Amino acid sequence: MWEIEYTEEVKFYFIDNGALVFDLLIKIEELRYIPSGIPAEGCTQLEPSIYIWEVLRHAIIYQRKEPEHKLRIATIKPLE
Repeated sequence: MWEIEYTEEVKFYFIDNGALVFDLLIKIEELRYIPSGIPAEGCTQLEPSIYIWEVLRHAIIYQRKEPEHKLRIATIKPLE
């Protein structure tokens, strides 16, 4: 199981948008149960450990830290 870390920017995004992005938070939390830490759909590798994931009308940029078994959610931007 992966540990998920959030940047301050991402934390404030969820605080500011509350219930409007609750489903997105759930989707992100489900990443911890994916053995590879990479979702099957909508995810593209940008650099060796950096990914962009398009899900629920948002783009999520995150870092996969293999040795620590952590996923660091760096940025979330709405696609609309």
